[in-house]
Amino acid sequence: MATNQLTQRSPARFLGWAWEETLAASTTGDPVAIPPLLAGQRISVRTQGGTNSAKVQSTISSDAKVAAGTAVWDDWPPGLQIGTVSANIDAPVTALRCVTSNTTSATVLFEILV
Repeated sequence: MATNQLTQRSPARFLGWAWEETLAASTTGDPVAIPPLLAGQRISVRTQGGTNSAKVQSTISSDAKVAAGTAVWDDWPPGLQIGTVSANIDAPVTALRCVTSNTTSATVLFEILV
């Protein structure tokens, strides 16, 4: 399983890190690692699904378990949602991923900003 890395925003309004990907319907995205230097910072996440439903999952499992595909994943507080949904994740996490569930041809845009 591939693990994606956040990209440092430059130039930007403020120093930060970001991730953006588009997922097809009925897809579990690859994990996006949250670097230890960002532990404890507020992480903003958003899914834009139109008619498709999606949820964000986080893990506190070790980097090794994330890479091996054996991490334990927890759903974000909003749960599975249709349309555009934003939330903040305050607790330290090691990785995030997006899971889409509809079988339509719609896609979901997954965004992270730290």
